[in-house]
Amino acid sequence: MADILLSALVSSMVGNLNTSALQEFGVALDLRAELDNLESTLSTIQAVLQDAEEKQWKSEAIRNWLRKLKEGAYDADDVLDEFATEALIQKSEKEKGVTSQVSSFFSLQNRLIFRMKMAHKLKNVRDRLEAISMERSKFHLRELDINMEVFDIERRQTGSLVNESEIYGRGEEKEKIIQVLLTHVSDQDNLAIYAVWGMGGLGKTTLAQLIYNDARVQRHYDMRIWVCVSDDFHIRKLVRAIIESIDGSACNLSELDPLQQCLQEKLRGRKFLLVLDDVWNEYHDKWNGLKEVLRCGSNGSKVIVTTRIENVALMMATLPIHHMGCLSENDSWSLFTRCAFGMGRLKERSELESIGKEIVKKCGGVPLAIKTLGSLMSLKSTESEWVSVKESQIWELPEGENSILPALRLSYHHLPPHLRQCFAFCCIFPKDYKLNRDELIQLWMANGFIPFKESLEPHDVGIIIFNELVWRSFFQDVVEYSPSNISCKMHDLMHDLAQSIMRLECVVVESDKEVKVPKMIRHLNYTQRTSWDIEVCKVRSLRSCIESPNYYSEYKSPLSFFLKQKYLRVCDSRRQPSEKALRSITSLKHLRYLDMSSSKFKVLPESITCLLNLQTLKLDNCHSLHKLPNGMRHMKNLIYLGLRDCNSLTCMPEGMGQLTRLQSLSIFIVGKENGYQLSELKGLHLRNDLSIKELDNVRNFEEAKDANLIGKQNLHLLSLVWQNKSQCPVPEKVEDVLDGLQPHSNLKVLRIRNYLGSKFPTWMQDLLLHDLIEISLIKCERCEHLPPLGKLPFLKVLNIRGMDSVKYLGNELHGDSAISFPSLERLRLELMANLEEWQTMDGRENFPRLSTLNIFGCPKLVELPIIPSITSLCIYTNNAMLIKSVMNLTSLSFLQIGGMHESTLLPDGQFQNLTAMKRFTLDYCKGLESLPEGLQYLHSLRELEIRSCTNILSFPVNGLRGLSSLQRLWIQNCDKLCSLSEGIQYLTSLEDLLINGCPELMSIPDELQNLTALKTLRIERCPHLQRRCKKDSGEDWHKIARIPNIRIADPPPVQSRNGCKALQKLKFWST
Repeated sequence: MADILLSALVSSMVGNLNTSALQEFGVALDLRAELDNLESTLSTIQAVLQDAEEKQWKSEAIRNWLRKLKEGAYDADDVLDEFATEALIQKSEKEKGVTSQVSSFFSLQNRLIFRMKMAHKLKNVRDRLEAISMERSKFHLRELDINMEVFDIERRQTGSLVNESEIYGRGEEKEKIIQVLLTHVSDQDNLAIYAVWGMGGLGKTTLAQLIYNDARVQRHYDMRIWVCVSDDFHIRKLVRAIIESIDGSACNLSELDPLQQCLQEKLRGRKFLLVLDDVWNEYHDKWNGLKEVLRCGSNGSKVIVTTRIENVALMMATLPIHHMGCLSENDSWSLFTRCAFGMGRLKERSELESIGKEIVKKCGGVPLAIKTLGSLMSLKSTESEWVSVKESQIWELPEGENSILPALRLSYHHLPPHLRQCFAFCCIFPKDYKLNRDELIQLWMANGFIPFKESLEPHDVGIIIFNELVWRSFFQDVVEYSPSNISCKMHDLMHDLAQSIMRLECVVVESDKEVKVPKMIRHLNYTQRTSWDIEVCKVRSLRSCIESPNYYSEYKSPLSFFLKQKYLRVCDSRRQPSEKALRSITSLKHLRYLDMSSSKFKVLPESITCLLNLQTLKLDNCHSLHKLPNGMRHMKNLIYLGLRDCNSLTCMPEGMGQLTRLQSLSIFIVGKENGYQLSELKGLHLRNDLSIKELDNVRNFEEAKDANLIGKQNLHLLSLVWQNKSQCPVPEKVEDVLDGLQPHSNLKVLRIRNYLGSKFPTWMQDLLLHDLIEISLIKCERCEHLPPLGKLPFLKVLNIRGMDSVKYLGNELHGDSAISFPSLERLRLELMANLEEWQTMDGRENFPRLSTLNIFGCPKLVELPIIPSITSLCIYTNNAMLIKSVMNLTSLSFLQIGGMHESTLLPDGQFQNLTAMKRFTLDYCKGLESLPEGLQYLHSLRELEIRSCTNILSFPVNGLRGLSSLQRLWIQNCDKLCSLSEGIQYLTSLEDLLINGCPELMSIPDELQNLTALKTLRIERCPHLQRRCKKDSGEDWHKIARIPNIRIADPPPVQSRNGCKALQKLKFWST
C-alpha cells in the first residue's frame, strides 16, 4: 500500500508562484491572471490536504484521488518550471548584452508564440487540477491549516548528533557474547561462527557494535572487520567489502580470484573478528564460498552474524545461536522515558506516566519503535496530545507484507510534510547504503523538497532537516569524519516504511534483478549493470536518475535514456568519455544536480552554461580536465561546484565572484588579471573545503585580504598553495600575503604548501585558530621557527614536511601551557634535512595522547624524546643513534624500521624493553647483514616481515628463540639470504610463512617439519626452493607435505630453442 504525500509539493508550488521573478515575468507576458488562477486552485486543494492525507490510511478512494491529484500537480509543477526557466533565460540574455534584434526570444513573433503556448499549458493543468479537486466534496474533507514549519529553530540549533551508545536491557547478552569471543574455541576450520538472530528493530546491530567496540575485544583480536551484508550476498562484493573495511579505502580489484588472494594475504596468520551484519542469504553454496576464503586466519578467529532469519542462523553458526528477544516492560519504559522526557524530567510530568505506559505496551518491546515514538512524544506537551497518540487508528492498521510497525507509521505521520518528503525520498538508495549528509541535502534541494526559510540558506535548512530526522531516529549510525563529511544509514524497517510510501515514485533497479517499473515513476536508482529493458526505457516522467557504485563490469552510460527525460532535475552521469557526450546534456534545461565525476574529458564545453537552473555541478576526480567554460559566471543558481582532485586545471573562468549563491568551491586558482584575482572570493559565502592555488600571483597584503577569508565562518578546511619554485627568487611581500590570508577562527584543518617566507604570520603565532584539529606545513623551506602549536587544545594531526631551515623542536613549538599537545594523536616529520634536536618540556606533560609517529628523511636527528603513549612508530633513517633511541618507547606494539643503508647491525639492546610489540617490519635496509640476537626478547611478537634487506645472509639461531608467539613470518626480496637457520624450530605458533624473491636460499630447514601450527606456506621467485619443493619428487617435499595450504608460485620462464619463452608453471594447493 503506497501512501500519497502531496502537501509538500503543493506548498512548494505555491511558494514558487509567489517569487518575484515569476511574477515579474508573468506581468511582462500578460499571463498574470493565469498564474493567479492556478495559485487559487492550488490553495483550495492545499486546505484539505492534511485531512485527506490522514484519511487515506483507511480509504482506498481517497488514496486514489490523491494519486490523480499528485500526477496533475507534478505536471503543473513542470509547466511552472518551464515558465521560470524561460524567465532565467531572458534575464541571462539581458546580462550578456544581447539586443532584442539579435535575440530570438525577444523577437515579437517568438514572444507571442511562447505566450500562447504557456497560456494554453497553464489553462490545461489548471483545468485538470480543478476537475480533480471538485471530487473532494464526496469525501467530506475538512479544511485545516497545514503546519509547514519544519522545525523549532531555537530548540534544534543547540542539539548535536545523537549519541547511540546507551542500550537498555542487553547488558547480560553483551557480556555473554563477549565471553564467547574471548574464549578460544578449537574448530576444524579455525573459524568459529556465532549467530545473533531476532526480528527487525530489536537492536541486533547496536548490540554487535557495542561488542565490536568493547576494549577487551579490541585487545584480544589482531584485526576487527565490519561488513553490512543485507540481501545482496555476492561473494565478489563481500570480499571487496571486507578488504575495504580492513584498508579503510577503496579496492580497485574487480575479478574474484585476485580479490580472494588479496584478502587471504591480509588475513593469514592474524586472529580476526569479522561481523557480517544483516545477513539474508539462505543458500549454502554462497556461504561456503565465502567461508573458504576466510579459513586462512589464525586460531581463535571468529565471525559474528546478525540475521532476522532463523534458517540463516542455523546454516552459518558453528556455536550455539543467540536468539534476541524483546525488551522487558521495565527496560522498555526506561528507554521510552529517556527519549520522551530526557534525564530526570519524568517527575515533572507525572500526569503523563500512565498514558505513556499504555503507549509503550503498544510498541511490543521493540527498541526502534520505542525510541522513535519516544522522540515523537517529547514534542507533545499536553495530555490531550498524548491521548490522541495512544488512541490513534494507526495502531489498528495491519502490518502488511513488509511488517511496517504501527509505531513507525505513527511517528512518520506526525512529521511535518517536508520532513516526510525528505525521509521518504531516501528509499531511492538501496538498503544499508551509507548516506552522505551533504549529498542528501543537494538532492533534496534539486527536487524542491527544502522549503524557503527567511534568513537561512537552503543548505542550512537542509542540515536542520537532517538533524531532525536523526534526532527522531529515522536516520541512525551517524559518523562524522569531518564537519563537511557526515554519513548515516536508515534502519531496514525505516527503509521498508519509506519504500511503502514511495513505491509508486521511487524504484531501485539493482544489478541483474527484474523489477516492475511503475508507469509514472519520478526517481530511479540504477547500477552499471542495470538492464535498460523495454519497460524502463518507456519511462518519460523521471525527475531523478541516480547511480549506485558497482565495480563488476565496464561502464556503459545510459545517456540516451537521460535525454528522454524532459523534466529531469537530477542526473548522475559519472565517467563520461568525452566532451561530445556532454553537449547533449545541455538540452536538459530543468537540471538542478549534475554529477560528472571521474569523467575523461579535457574541456568542459561552453554549452554547459545554458543549464541556468543548475545548483550542483560535480566534477571531482576529472583528472584530465584543464579548462572550465568561460561563461560560468552566468550560472547564477550554482551553489556547489566540486573540483576535488582536478589537478590538471590551470585557471578559473572569469568573474567567479558573480556567482553570489556559490557556497562550495573545492579549488580556486589565482590569476593576475581582473576577474581572475583573489578578490573574486570576497563576496562568496563559502563552506566546507577550499584549496587556493597559485598564490604567487597575489602581490600584497591588500590583495590577500580582499579574499575575505576571515569572514568565511563555514569554511572548515583551507589549503594555501604557492607554486613549487624553491630555486626561483622569493616572491615579494610573500609574508604579507600569508598575513592577509587569515581565516575565520572556526577553521578545523589548515594546510600550507610551498610558502617561501622566513616566518609565519601573527595569526599563527598568536594561535587565533583555536579550534584547529589538523595542520600540515609542507615545503616551507625558509621558516626557521614553528609557531607554538603545542598550545592548541584540539589538535589531533600534525604533518611537517620539507622544512629545511628548522634545526630544533623545543620550547617554541611546545608553548607555555601546562600540557603540551594535549590532544595530538598522529605526528609525521618528513624530509627535515637539518633537524638536529627534538626536546620535550621538563616538568610538564608532553604528548599525552600521541599514539602514531612517522619519521622519514631526518638525517641529522640523533635521538627521539621519551613519549610513553606511542604505540606505532615508522622510522626511515640511516642514523643508528636515532634507531637506538627507539628502545625507550616501551609501549610500542608496531615498529617499522627502514632506510638503513650504511649500518650493518641494529644497535645492541635494541629490543630488550619492547616486550609489548606485536608487529615488526624491517624494510629497505641495504646495509644490514644480519638480524640481531635481541629479537628473542619480543615475546609478544605475532608478525615479523623482512623485505628488501638485500645483504642479510641468514637468520640468527638464538634470535628466534623467544618468538614463541610469532604467527606470521614474511621474507621478501632478500637477495643474499641463503639460510633460515635451525632457529626456526622455536617458532612454535607460526601459521603463515611467505618466502618471496630470495634466489640464494638453497633449502628448507629440517626443523620446519616440527612446526605443527603452520597452515600456509608460499614460495615465490626462489628457484632453488621451487625445485626442491616440487610435489612428491623434490628433495624438500617431505619437509612440507603435511602443511594444509601450499602455494608454489610461477618459476622464472625458460628460453626455448626457437627464441620464444616456454612458460613452465607449477602452482598447486594441497589440502
